[in-house]
Amino acid sequence: MTHYNDLLSSAALLAALIAIDYIGVLIAIVADLRSGLAKAKRCGAKLTSRGFRATVDKAGGYYLTLFAMTAIDVMIIASVLFLRKFSGWNLPPFPVFTTVGAVGLGIIELKSIMENTRSGDNLAEAAKLMKSLLKNPDLREIAEDVLKNTK
Repeated sequence: MTHYNDLLSSAALLAALIAIDYIGVLIAIVADLRSGLAKAKRCGAKLTSRGFRATVDKAGGYYLTLFAMTAIDVMIIASVLFLRKFSGWNLPPFPVFTTVGAVGLGIIELKSIMENTRSGDNLAEAAKLMKSLLKNPDLREIAEDVLKNTK
């Protein structure tokens, strides 16, 4: 009976680790969505369903990838448990692919969040600079000439 209890305990721990990976990816997606909404608000952009659909599509792709990694982990963990039972090997069952994949997806979302926070400030600064430069009539005339000549 102890072997059965050990197996259930290991399965519960593995399920908890995998759930943490999936929840972590969800938190990263929601954080990126939040930063995108804040960027749109800062830039005065209109919120449309296109951006929300992109987030849903991204989440679907992420979870499909994560599910495939979990399937690979299930096969590896089954092999590890088989080797433990019949060969005496004592490899720890750990969802390596799922965890590495979740961390990778989290890093991608972190990079996206950083881009959202940085680019909004840069665009706002550039817009203010352009506005102040175009108030000068001489610079405005030069800018108009440049635009006419580049067409």
